[in-house]
Amino acid sequence: MMHYLRCLLLTGLITGLAAGSATASAQAVVPKAEKEAAGQTGMEGPSKTTGIKGVKTLGTAALDGEFPSPNGRMLRVRELEILPGGVVAVHRHDGRPGVAYILAGEMTEYRAGEDAPAVRKPGDIALEQTGVTHWWKNTGSTTAKALVVDIVPAK
Repeated sequence: MMHYLRCLLLTGLITGLAAGSATASAQAVVPKAEKEAAGQTGMEGPSKTTGIKGVKTLGTAALDGEFPSPNGRMLRVRELEILPGGVVAVHRHDGRPGVAYILAGEMTEYRAGEDAPAVRKPGDIALEQTGVTHWWKNTGSTTAKALVVDIVPAK
């Protein structure tokens, strides 16, 4: 899966992704349906995303023709900036695989089924596949930056 996402990302970057959009609101970080699904798993975590300095879509690429039945989906590349103490609310991934790559600062990921949270630092990744329920917090003292690549419904 990681190799496939890396190939898609490189292909999209080489062929030119769609133009990036302006910074989005914090609510755009976690889809409402994923927050609701997380509540059904029993994992405790914050229900509201806070402290997001910016979410910038760096590009998207349609997946039609890339593999069987990708219709209605696209590859999305975003950069998230999370202020110290900022939180990405608890959510469950269903049909939205992705990878988060930490560029700067550090983020603590709280994941259902794990004994302890994982502190992610620059150069670390977190794979996010169907069934993953988790939330994030910037427990560091500086703004954290993450590059997030995922497959989402086309808009």
